[in-house]
Amino acid sequence: MKIFHQIRILNKEEMLLTSINSNKERVPFGSFIGLAVMCLVLFITACGPLEDNDYPWLIVDENQDGDGTDGGEAKVTLKVMEGEMLKGMPWMLDYTKHSYQYMRANSIDSYAGYMTVSQNNFIYGGPLPTTYTFPNPYLGGPMGASLKLFPQLINAYMYAEQLGVPEWKAIAQIMYAYSMHEIIDIYGAVPFDDLRNLKENPPINYESAEKVYFKIFDELEEAIKVLKERAPTSYDLAKIEGVQGGLSQGKWQLWVKFANSIRLRMAMNMVKVKPAKAQEIAEAAVNDEIGVLQYTDIAYTDENSSKQNHPLYDISAGWDDLRLGGSLENILKHFNNPLIGVWFTKNSSPIYSKEGNSTGFEVGADYFGIRQGVPMIDKSNKTQGYGMYSYFKVATFPRSLLKVSEVLFLRAEGALRGWNMGGDAKSLYEEGIKRSFDENGIGNQYEAYVAQDKLPVVDYVDPYDQANNIEGRVSIGVKWNDIDTKELKLEKIITQKYIANFGMGAEAWTTFRRTGYPRLFPVRINNWPGVDTELQLRRIPYIQTDNNAADIATSLIPALGGSNEGGQRIWWDVATEDYNNGKVVPRNF
Repeated sequence: MKIFHQIRILNKEEMLLTSINSNKERVPFGSFIGLAVMCLVLFITACGPLEDNDYPWLIVDENQDGDGTDGGEAKVTLKVMEGEMLKGMPWMLDYTKHSYQYMRANSIDSYAGYMTVSQNNFIYGGPLPTTYTFPNPYLGGPMGASLKLFPQLINAYMYAEQLGVPEWKAIAQIMYAYSMHEIIDIYGAVPFDDLRNLKENPPINYESAEKVYFKIFDELEEAIKVLKERAPTSYDLAKIEGVQGGLSQGKWQLWVKFANSIRLRMAMNMVKVKPAKAQEIAEAAVNDEIGVLQYTDIAYTDENSSKQNHPLYDISAGWDDLRLGGSLENILKHFNNPLIGVWFTKNSSPIYSKEGNSTGFEVGADYFGIRQGVPMIDKSNKTQGYGMYSYFKVATFPRSLLKVSEVLFLRAEGALRGWNMGGDAKSLYEEGIKRSFDENGIGNQYEAYVAQDKLPVVDYVDPYDQANNIEGRVSIGVKWNDIDTKELKLEKIITQKYIANFGMGAEAWTTFRRTGYPRLFPVRINNWPGVDTELQLRRIPYIQTDNNAADIATSLIPALGGSNEGGQRIWWDVATEDYNNGKVVPRNF
């Protein structure tokens, strides 16, 4: 199926009309991302007259236009455009459970060490013998939400200014920036302009992470400027966010804080490759007159979190497809962190070894996580395997886009580097922990937690399969000590940020690749060509097909600066680590 749309501006009274040509074969947009868009419908937009410099990213794809004989006319009104943006809001990060499993749980959340898949096959998704199997059917998943989002934003990009609401283009820019900054950090190169233009047919032009980063920075700065000038009311914001208050609770300033917080996150990501520019952007974001998300702000969280289950709960507690990750289990136990009991259950049944023998662990004995990259078995066997390991138990866990605690830890890292972050590293570090404890209802345990200094190393034990056992790698305490080295202080900041940011798998995985922290366990079985087991996966490769082979060779690989393998480092991922007895030793200073 191929879809033709012609867009023109009409007054508010006119309605949206669409006409679909269903008689022509459609080349799937997923030709360059594998399976990610098999369930999506893309709207291809052919635009009216524009000046050459109005939208430099806009591409006229003559192969998509067709002859228009069976096409129709879509009439864009302000109401329609606002309705599209409202529809697109949930797709900045898709929290519907089936989508989340395909897009996040079976890949990113596992690579981050937060959760691990607990079975080896899925009725609708295909086999996953281990989380480190290449190729597998889930590698295109992270792109999926974005491809649903982009068609909802294009009219705001194109026509918001003409309709007298440039603030809606500004918010569309922030929405696009949020989605794309995660995608570029996951894949290393993306068709940034082609995606926004909804370009469907090859050739597809992949752009480097460096190029995309600076395009996003420019757009965020423009969006912030416009929002400050326009200052939309809560009444107006409800048109694109919903009547309940939406992400910003009707406060345009929170959109600015959100945008500045994205800038801060991205600036920190590139600290090794462009340190001076990273500092400049981070300081500009934090010291802006409105600034970043503050300790007292609401989190940038889906307003329906208290009404709809978090997908991790449904996938883990309901479907038994996910269990606590072995790395997160080990880190939480090392720090005696009470959040392990807030978030997870103890084992729900007696644990037997893979040989069928009793391990002595009866119901409720302890919290057990699965190490990433272990061989999994069919979950239908309830007396063996990992089905009784710890599952996520918080149904109404906040469905966040960006946590306040993360912003505090980002500022703590910046302060450690000597940047002007509006506070010192120690205070911001401790505020990040406190904010996380408060959000999870355990604020009364904060003082005892941050006072912990020297803590014993905790080894990982897998009762089901002792071959997965591994010595613990985290040896640091929580307490801030001024005499510690910068490297040790950074490890404390990042490790506590990792805990507080649970649920934000993409950010956690990016920070791990950037810094080497927290000290995640290497995978037990690495079935991924070109990936060092200790360094772990550096990016998700694009799956090559007949449709995209030429684009991968001529555009993607040059944009990546090397290869399309999972071991290929992304632009900001600078090799500074050392090795000691075969183990990675992070070096960030």
